[in-house]
Amino acid sequence: MKIERVSDTQLKLTLTKADLAERDIKLEDLIRPGEKTQQLFRDIMEQAMEECDFITENTPLMVEAVPVGLDGIMIIVTKVESKDKNSNPTELFHQAKDLHRFKKKPLATEEAEAKEDDDLLVYSFSKLDDVIDLSIRLEPLFYGASSLYKNEGRYFLVMQGNTYTTEETIDDLETILDEYGQKHISTLLSKYYLAEHGETIIGEKAIKALALSFGKA
Repeated sequence: MKIERVSDTQLKLTLTKADLAERDIKLEDLIRPGEKTQQLFRDIMEQAMEECDFITENTPLMVEAVPVGLDGIMIIVTKVESKDKNSNPTELFHQAKDLHRFKKKPLATEEAEAKEDDDLLVYSFSKLDDVIDLSIRLEPLFYGASSLYKNEGRYFLVMQGNTYTTEETIDDLETILDEYGQKHISTLLSKYYLAEHGETIIGEKAIKALALSFGKA
């Protein structure tokens, strides 16, 4: 974990996939604040106070999460002025997507996005042929949404939806996927990052399109 004091009022830290794994934290834990997030935040603030002399006692904070590539996240902590003296110093938690700031969403929206995260898979491949071969194999088994992107020389297949055949489970599908590609942090942030920074090859029904185009008749 890298901590950088940007100014007297702002702190920036970067966490990699390894940093999150070391703390048994998933990216979605940061997106949906909970007990693990609060503990990580406290640890960060203690470390920032020791290393950067960044004092936050009794100061309201705004926290933003910004994707850094597909396997990392940047957290920006900003001291904000508050007219409410009784406000919780850590109650302001914002999520940044596509490098733009979004206000905190209603609970129903957050729960809907949490469900979407649970249904989402992101895999990358070094060759398009691997994506094609995989799509031909998956097409009879996978009935969710799928899209294909290219970013930094690799092909990224994003799959979403939990309507699978009764014979195949998510674990079975991931076993097949692992034969062809590499799994990445699979959340909506990953999908937004690819849509923003990658090249869209097939925007929808990618698996079906590839299977029908290149599969044997």
